[in-house]
Amino acid sequence: MVEPLIVHAGSAKFAFVDPPGALYKFFSDEAHAQALVERGEVRIGTLYDFRAIEGWDSVRGDAGEGEFTITLESSQPETITVENAPWYLKDKIAELGLPIFSHGGTINAAGNYPNTYVFCASAVQTSALAAYGRYCVRIHDIIGFFTALTRHLTDEIGIAAKAPFGVLGWCQYVDRSTKTTSATAEILEPPVPFIKKPEKRDELEIRAIWYPAQGNPSWRIVTCPEVAAFCSRVQ
Repeated sequence: MVEPLIVHAGSAKFAFVDPPGALYKFFSDEAHAQALVERGEVRIGTLYDFRAIEGWDSVRGDAGEGEFTITLESSQPETITVENAPWYLKDKIAELGLPIFSHGGTINAAGNYPNTYVFCASAVQTSALAAYGRYCVRIHDIIGFFTALTRHLTDEIGIAAKAPFGVLGWCQYVDRSTKTTSATAEILEPPVPFIKKPEKRDELEIRAIWYPAQGNPSWRIVTCPEVAAFCSRVQ
């Protein structure tokens, strides 16, 4: 387990989990790449924004963003109550107000992660990312870039929450579902906002997420001049 680096970003905090030496951001429009390195103009997306395929191409859109399904097919009779329920069934049983008697049937616990702000980049400059655009920006100081951006999102424009604080980490290219035959089997809570489709693994995506200060966040363009010093164009 990698111990995260937690920094202060104004009155907020931000965590870095095993950050690489540099990040690469690809753009299909050269003006957008230039706006980042000259003025610190950044597009901040959301999980649900990328889930909404309409308006996105198949490269950027991902209908499964923020979702994860756990399927329980009990191989032996078991009674599941609020007291002994695994984390993924507790809310469902509490809502029912009754225990579940499970044997042979199927119980699907489909988690839907809260919408968060997202900034995506890659740890590599590779041909696997050509579909995202031919214009590339290298973020050479990751700590400086995201510390400044976090301070802007929290203290200056107030769209990101200070608690829980934001985090940068590597995406995991695994299935967004798993099966178990017993409610007592240990299933760790998956890092849902960092899970991507296995076929995208060559992209080596790293993303930063911030929780919204208010409900129903939507994508937006923000201008944080300070981040311009931490990135440059790659020809």
